[in-house]
Amino acid sequence: MRITDRKSVSRYLYVILTALLFVQCSKDDDFVYPEVLTDFMDVYTNAEAQIDRVQADASEMLYLQNVLSAKGLKADTVYRAVGMYAVPGEEPLTALYSLTLIYAQTPFKLEGELAVKTDPLNIESVYRGGTYLNVVAQPMMQTKPHGFAFVQDSLSLKTDGHAVLHLKLAHNQNGDRESFPRRVYLSVPLKGYGLKTGDSICFRANIYEKGVQMWKVAY
Repeated sequence: MRITDRKSVSRYLYVILTALLFVQCSKDDDFVYPEVLTDFMDVYTNAEAQIDRVQADASEMLYLQNVLSAKGLKADTVYRAVGMYAVPGEEPLTALYSLTLIYAQTPFKLEGELAVKTDPLNIESVYRGGTYLNVVAQPMMQTKPHGFAFVQDSLSLKTDGHAVLHLKLAHNQNGDRESFPRRVYLSVPLKGYGLKTGDSICFRANIYEKGVQMWKVAY
């Protein structure tokens, strides 16, 4: 499925897929990594716009042994990211070894003649992590940035009283060549929908050679 009407969505965000925000590594050739985990996470900045806390989807709030900083971060702000971190011990402390900020904007509704592109890609996984729907996509790309957005098609109630949130992934290939797959991490914020146990999310995306496919995820 590909929608190419006269008007486009102004909130459509272009993201550079290769942007790695932080990388921590040792210069010591004998350095041995501790046991680590890689997960979607919320990262928190303090009053000095430094990241000092993270909460992975599979963990409690963890404090960093060394705060991190980068150009463009705002103070007292929560960002969505994917990161590799050391498994904490008895204390809620950890160290980050990589951290990449990801696209995690609230879905919007299409109204009137507004439209989005749904260029094909592959989906590696779709699952719920805390108050997010996490998506790992694999578009074929070469050098140009691709655009992604989440569209809310509907939020309805079934006869049993449970809610069903219908979402689709907008993907703008931006004229890029389909040269090689690149893993892309995306998160849908769900907190504002008031979903509860028994509700579900139906997520659709346009898949190479298969067309539109749907994933149903329990809340």
